[in-house]
Amino acid sequence: MAVVIPCWDDGAFVGEAVASVQGQDEPAELVVVDDGSTDPATLAELERLRGTGVRVVRRANGGASAARMTGLAETTAPYVLPLDSDDRLAPAVLRALVDALDARPGAAAAWGDTRAFGAMDGVFPTWRSLDPWLITYMNRVPVTGLYRRTALKDVGGWTSTAGYEDWDLWLALAAQGWTGTHIGRVHLEYRQHERPRALATHRERHAQTMRDFRVRHAGLFAARRQTARESLAPRRVRIAFRLIDRIPSIGEDRRHRLYDIALRTLMPETRSVAGGVREAAPLRVLVRRLTRRG
Repeated sequence: MAVVIPCWDDGAFVGEAVASVQGQDEPAELVVVDDGSTDPATLAELERLRGTGVRVVRRANGGASAARMTGLAETTAPYVLPLDSDDRLAPAVLRALVDALDARPGAAAAWGDTRAFGAMDGVFPTWRSLDPWLITYMNRVPVTGLYRRTALKDVGGWTSTAGYEDWDLWLALAAQGWTGTHIGRVHLEYRQHERPRALATHRERHAQTMRDFRVRHAGLFAARRQTARESLAPRRVRIAFRLIDRIPSIGEDRRHRLYDIALRTLMPETRSVAGGVREAAPLRVLVRRLTRRG
């Protein structure tokens, strides 16, 4: 298997990402893709890593999708895992990911839950499978997972540059009939920064990105009625999403927040866990706030 770590001016953290791979329970072909870094400290850290035997490939800056594709082209293993340079793999997790893909030939990828660390702590549950209906509404599958190289090639890999490139890939895989599988444990340690990074920017462009998705993956969105019948999501969630779809004159971002509230209210297992305590249902929290104001 191969691990690809794109890095752009992330010298403060990339060493931790590399160490989390080197300390795994499964050997991996490791490549760090320097995505046109200019920060002197980052360049020094990448040179240090190169001196320890880590393969570092430099390319002109092109963004996360392009850097991952460069790493894909620079490796040959049948399974590939992209790891952001500020994150870490959970200890002893690669073998479980490999075993999951070995056992399911139709799965494009295997993943687990994510544990946040840094500015906040908690465990965030992810989808247990790649559900063609759910994925058109919300993405709860992390970009960091173990992918089957043939599945990535089947859909062209990471191609989006407008944001939500991981969501775009999951939509493409679902449209081609690929499935996914969860290993039943945390596989990724996801760094939370004091100041939000790329995700905040993506959210600002949410409406345009969703319009693009409906064009790029028109067949999958058109098949919602059929895939809803086959979805593993509880019936109450499917009903709630249909009702939200019918609300007129609200923006895409607000509609997306309503999907999230409905999901976390109706499926407790999708709520985050901090300190061993699962977060309260969003609607219950809202009622409490309104009651206090009253």
